[in-house]
Amino acid sequence: MSILPKGTKLDRFIIEKPLSNSGGPASVYLAYIDGTKHKVAIKVVNTDDNSATDEDALLQWEAHLLRRWDWRHPSIVRLMPIMLKDRRSEYVVKDMDVINHPWYMVMEYLRGNSLAQNISVIHKYPLEWKLELFYQILLPLALIHQKGYAHRDIKPDNIVFRTPISPDRVPDPVLVDFALAKSGEEQHSVIDYSYTLEYTSPERILRAMPKMDIENTEPENIQASDIWSLGVVLYEILTGKPLFKGGKEKIRTTVLREKVDMDLPINDERGHILAALIRIMLNKDPDQRPNIKQIMYAWEEKFLPPRIEIA
Repeated sequence: MSILPKGTKLDRFIIEKPLSNSGGPASVYLAYIDGTKHKVAIKVVNTDDNSATDEDALLQWEAHLLRRWDWRHPSIVRLMPIMLKDRRSEYVVKDMDVINHPWYMVMEYLRGNSLAQNISVIHKYPLEWKLELFYQILLPLALIHQKGYAHRDIKPDNIVFRTPISPDRVPDPVLVDFALAKSGEEQHSVIDYSYTLEYTSPERILRAMPKMDIENTEPENIQASDIWSLGVVLYEILTGKPLFKGGKEKIRTTVLREKVDMDLPINDERGHILAALIRIMLNKDPDQRPNIKQIMYAWEEKFLPPRIEIA
């Protein structure tokens, strides 16, 4: 499906412009509710109407998770109910009035852009702000892990700020894109084998490799894979640059077989603590990584709140 033009109407929502991922399996658009100034974000599957696609299933799975009352958290993106003509409300809908009849869901509009879009600015911020940012990212992930799930696609593109960032204001990151989240009980090949190489743990890369016999491998430690991704994101927050660079084969080889080299620009005790924490989060053995609870307790012990002094 081509990019939806400005003015396209999905039920009572009118498209203004693309926000991200346009042209991929799904696109996110800025829209507003007809007759109001209320802004929303709409995730639309770039689907082929001739048959059901994996992307359709992933969107429905994501909506199923985000609509749950016990997943409500200020730092987890909020889903909006879509009111249908028969007065029912749904959280994911197939629009029959738009070409290819795409599935879509409606979310709150987060105005602060993603961590990926802000990383060059954050690089200039005080270390204390970065420490608080990471703690705020830990909070929603801790809720998900406590419920037995893992996000499984933690990366700067999937951490979006609710409001524009400022060095003198507490950061308000929000986790988005739960299409690959799972508890370990679900069986879906696309969820199992999809990943973002630069932020993915070695065990997930191995499981997705051709001819891998999943039935004869160890069960996936889904939450340990999130910890690896967090370690990579933490390095990027602290340095302003990606940990893994180069072509896909070089990155894959580094993640699977080589020692991860780090150079943190922090020449004090905090730098030593952070480097040690990142190294253990990036242990190639998932069973040797700390869990989210251990990371939170260590963070609170080593970096006492409040981490940002607000005048």
